[in-house]
Amino acid sequence: MKYLCFDVGGTFVKYAVFDEQANFLEKNKYPTDCSEPERFFAKMAGIVAQYSDLSAIGLSFPGFINTVTGVAVRAGALYQLDGQNIIAGLRAQLKSEIPIVVENDAKCAALAEKLNGNAQDVHDFAVITLGTGVGSGIVINNQVLHGAGYRAGEFGMMITDYTAHGFATLHDLASTSALVKRYAAAKRLEAKEVTGEQIMADLCDPETKQVVEAWAQYVAIAIFNMVVTNSPQRILIGGGISQNPRVLPFILAALTKIRFWEDYHVEVTTCAHHNDSGLLGALYLAKQAVQEA
Repeated sequence: MKYLCFDVGGTFVKYAVFDEQANFLEKNKYPTDCSEPERFFAKMAGIVAQYSDLSAIGLSFPGFINTVTGVAVRAGALYQLDGQNIIAGLRAQLKSEIPIVVENDAKCAALAEKLNGNAQDVHDFAVITLGTGVGSGIVINNQVLHGAGYRAGEFGMMITDYTAHGFATLHDLASTSALVKRYAAAKRLEAKEVTGEQIMADLCDPETKQVVEAWAQYVAIAIFNMVVTNSPQRILIGGGISQNPRVLPFILAALTKIRFWEDYHVEVTTCAHHNDSGLLGALYLAKQAVQEA
């Protein structure tokens, strides 16, 4: 069996063909253009047409995704696709009954860990991704938590420090973008000139270390709130910055400063998958669709 999966982002649409063992047979990408929905789906259908004997198609998509109907209630940064039925839009171009599944991108990141990453041995876990914003995917009894309106797990919207920051969310305080802005302000630099790698390389500087410690405390708060809400077996940290081995120790140290952490302690580690997590999560769903057909 072969599966074709897409990971739709604001800049590029990545796609890959997998075999039954989740091996990459081919991988590529093209620029995202959703200015006209019909053209968006036509481009995707053109990729599908390049391959024969596909068993299913999986899509990782931003926003609030109704996984039953395929409707993007909100399509994140791809606002032109708000309200569009992603499955129906693609199927209309294909004129085929091949199984098509779609899921939110952060939830796909969680499913990728369940497929062949660092959550294969647990049934209750959560992924928290640190990037431009803070994303999360919650899995309970091996099922993704969607909630009413398919908005469950939007931990990036959590308000955690009202006294100091008003209605600022975890997007504003715990994301990699927040760390970059905090560091840039401390060093009197333009944020666009700073990268997460640069910050981690500058940890010998006491001021930089203090900046990272303050940021890590917000990440720890996000983790703690997730744990006391869902009592997962494991928390996995994702996003590009999590690949740096110096990041996790800061987060773990920040967790120990929360006086109740000892009572609720669970394992916290990093994701196995990063750039390919959307594709692999979509594969998990595509394989599941074939099994249930």
